[in-house]
Amino acid sequence: MDAKKTRELDAREAMAKVRASLPIFQWKKSILDTVRNSRVVIVVGETGSGKTTQIPQYIFESKMTAPTKRIAVTQPRRVAAITVAQRVAEEMGSVIGTGPVGYCVRFDDTTTPNTKLKFMTDGMLVREALLSPSLDAYSVIVLDEAHERSLQTDILFGVVKRALAVRKDLRVVVMSATLDVGLFESFFKESAPAVLRIPGRMHPVEIFYTAKALPDYLDAVLVTTLQIHLDNPDNNGSVLVFLTGQDDIETMEGLLTDYGTRLPATAAKLLVCPIFSAMPREAQMLAFEPAPRGVRKVILATNIAETSITINGVRFVVDAGLVKQRSFVGHMEHLQVESISQAQAWQRSGRAGREAPGVCYRLFPEEKFEELEPRAVPEIKRVSLEVVVLQLKVMGIDDIIGFDFIERPNTNNLLKALEKLYALGAFNTDGSLTPRGRTMASLPVDPMCAVMLLKALELGCAADALSVVAMLSVESIFYSPREQKEKAASSRAQFVSVDGDQIMLLNVFNAYNQTASKQRGKWCRDHFINHRAMQRVEKVREQLTGYLSKVAETDAVVTASALPDTVPVRKAIVAGFFLNAAMRTKSALMSKASFQTMCNAVKEDVKVHPSSVLFMRNPPPRYVVFNELVFTSKHYIRNLVPIEKDWLVEAAPQFFKKVDQMHQ
Repeated sequence: MDAKKTRELDAREAMAKVRASLPIFQWKKSILDTVRNSRVVIVVGETGSGKTTQIPQYIFESKMTAPTKRIAVTQPRRVAAITVAQRVAEEMGSVIGTGPVGYCVRFDDTTTPNTKLKFMTDGMLVREALLSPSLDAYSVIVLDEAHERSLQTDILFGVVKRALAVRKDLRVVVMSATLDVGLFESFFKESAPAVLRIPGRMHPVEIFYTAKALPDYLDAVLVTTLQIHLDNPDNNGSVLVFLTGQDDIETMEGLLTDYGTRLPATAAKLLVCPIFSAMPREAQMLAFEPAPRGVRKVILATNIAETSITINGVRFVVDAGLVKQRSFVGHMEHLQVESISQAQAWQRSGRAGREAPGVCYRLFPEEKFEELEPRAVPEIKRVSLEVVVLQLKVMGIDDIIGFDFIERPNTNNLLKALEKLYALGAFNTDGSLTPRGRTMASLPVDPMCAVMLLKALELGCAADALSVVAMLSVESIFYSPREQKEKAASSRAQFVSVDGDQIMLLNVFNAYNQTASKQRGKWCRDHFINHRAMQRVEKVREQLTGYLSKVAETDAVVTASALPDTVPVRKAIVAGFFLNAAMRTKSALMSKASFQTMCNAVKEDVKVHPSSVLFMRNPPPRYVVFNELVFTSKHYIRNLVPIEKDWLVEAAPQFFKKVDQMHQ
């Protein structure tokens, strides 16, 4: 046997040993027997039990699925869908894209006719259900991370329940990391679900609280992390820090890297590894690699690291007790930092005790923990529901309010979603779907962006609108290293536009696109632009162009640009986002611009976000349309374009009849 074959055999044997060492391995027969004998199986397995990577493989290896059908495994997050697929492919000794394992997330599908194990985001399976409500391509559907109760997973519960009613050959496995499965059991009671509880491998975790509430949580995280590092020279375990999002992670990465250069000569080095969904995949993988000898790894993560992904080697957890999430107020969704639930706090602390005894530092007092909600509010009860309502209508479910939700959303929110979709032209007055509504659902973007793209076809600026939507769909286009903030700003000054943030993004994309392929990496470095993010924008734009071409009359309208005239693309933005209109308030003097939202029942006072090109604009525009509302210490609007009030009347006369009477 040649050396290469020997190495492959050794690697396979080593992988088989690793798989056999997982707590779930001794349950393999029991799991397979249960899946064969029950149409719905609920598996409760603590994080680290191995359920996410092993159960799909057990089902695949058992050959219980029909030869022509696949196994679907859903995850609420794209990072988890991709990393789990890669791990499973590695364990099976195959390669993504050619072997039996593939993944499918929005704008990135690696599946082929050979794919039998398909890892995907819950939203992608919902999209498949629009065309095939009984999910005929699959023998087994595994809904992982069900305890997270993401919006699309909740919709999938309803979809698979309907599919179970018409397909006797379908099997469903629901996997949850929390013991609270009564809700799942009662929802699937017609299918007599079996419940399996798989113990994890948990070591004791010591928990410390602060004596009092801390005013600056980032400062507390910095001090605690450095203290852990210096106080535990003999324990090389990694530190996992839970932060709220990309901005805080990047700030903390800068601070820790900076302080890391000034540690005592005797201290080990620090390797800071951020992980958040907008990061390029290759950069995320660093967090999973073992730390080099004599180096301590500090992983900075969002709540994705609570349960969705497992990072080995963690002995210390630093938990700020906060999470950034979308919430719905009036008809508007906004991003807000909120306290986590007790269940989330226990998930986070458990990450320190997977492989050995660990320690968790909660950066809040113990009495604050007692006041936290026992569990997080599911997304379906706190986010806007237009996407869901449109999806259900396309599946032929007309009675949205009577749909069998696993947990009923607020009826008022459902009615608001119906109203908003009606205003966007998706429904007739009787609530039935219009051809435009069906077209909106066929585009893999939210309904507001879909309307913007369709309007752009009419206005002869589809190429411009496609670039804007693609740029908005990818986070972290720009990076500004702390020590070079001014240089970064001046290098991008040529793209700044008086016509707003979306037009600046359009200018950036066009300049990038006009640069020779080989020069693009350097061009991005020169302008402090994330090259990988731009490559993703290209990919997203290409796919969106394909979708839009299917609904356009000719290919020529899809490639039409109106530049240098920005009025058409701004009008297209208004057509989709008119509900996010804001008017400058009378009290706004000079650069202290304050705006008021125009379509809320309660008018919100909002300020322009400091990252906007319209921040400190003098004089500020009278009317704007914005993309996002962000609640921090103030209420900010982000990604905005200046508009004319007549465009609002044009786009949505039923909403803005009175706009002409508004005092100047």
